Amino acid sequence: MEIKNFIKIYDEVLPWKVLSNLIRFANSKQFEESRVGGGDEVRKDFNIRRTYALTLSNLSNSLSSVHWFNLLHFYFNNNLKKYKLDSNALNYDYKHIIDIEILKYENTGFYTWHVDHFADIPRTMSCILLLNNDYEGGNLCFRNPDGSGEWEVEVKPNRMIIWPSNFLYPHTVKPVTKGRRYSVVAWAL
Repeated sequence: MEIKNFIKIYDEVLPWKVLSNLIRFANSKQFEESRVGGGDEVRKDFNIRRTYALTLSNLSNSLSSVHWFNLLHFYFNNNLKKYKLDSNALNYDYKHIIDIEILKYENTGFYTWHVDHFADIPRTMSCILLLNNDYEGGNLCFRNPDGSGEWEVEVKPNRMIIWPSNFLYPHTVKPVTKGRRYSVVAWAL
């Protein structure tokens, strides 16, 4: 069995009008510099990650943020259920989605090789929803844990990629060379 078999891709995740409205919402918001690390080790480091984040929350004072959190939570949750069926993984389960962020990668934005599981934040599943494709570079790539077998996910708007967050799934976002890349990320415990 190949590790790659547990990286699942789902297309046409959102209705296209919803996707368009989400991009319009993202274009109207102020993003913050993204952080790296987990627990007490969270910090900004543009040598590791040069991207900007807009955290969505159902506890926000912004009704727009609450709306987008709840709607995206619904779609991420449904696709995590599909993942469970499609991967036929024994004993796979997740408790709940813990974070949803819209990410913006400007020109030269990137994220070096990493995994999403930390001792202080024991994520079990990672999800990325690609929102647009009117940019160059910025490819999501995976490789085997020994550094071999690198492959990239074809960029396609409205495409969701789901995989286990553990050490077996190192991934990167290559530098954006032109335009602006938007995606939504979510993690489950």
